[in-house]
Amino acid sequence: MLDLDIGATRFGEVYMDNVEIYNMSQIDTFKAAIRWENNLQGHSSVTNCAFHNGYGWAVHVKASQNVLIQGNTFWNFRPVGVGVQTSNNVTIDGNVLGKVTPRTTFAGQKILDKEGGFSICAYHFPDPCNDI
Repeated sequence: MLDLDIGATRFGEVYMDNVEIYNMSQIDTFKAAIRWENNLQGHSSVTNCAFHNGYGWAVHVKASQNVLIQGNTFWNFRPVGVGVQTSNNVTIDGNVLGKVTPRTTFAGQKILDKEGGFSICAYHFPDPCNDI
């Protein structure tokens, strides 16, 4: 029998340095190559890494805090490269982002899609972010 404590607080930390991430992220979702979601404890850092050739977002930080993203290269993602939503104490410094392209699944449709390299607390407006 699986015993789940519904009220338990769970958190994770990630420390990545000099890692290559290739062909990650899911098309037409917010499931980025690397993401934090509802992580309100601990600290995480991703430094000096290379992320490339994904079908969705490169980075998504949602409802999280204490994240450092520094000195990375993000190449060939769609339709957003780096996104932050409803988070605080997130540092994005010295990264290189290139070739963020539109979604191919919306081709030929009359849909206005949100696209951008960096979407910092702007994807869903208004977005309460602090210390970004």
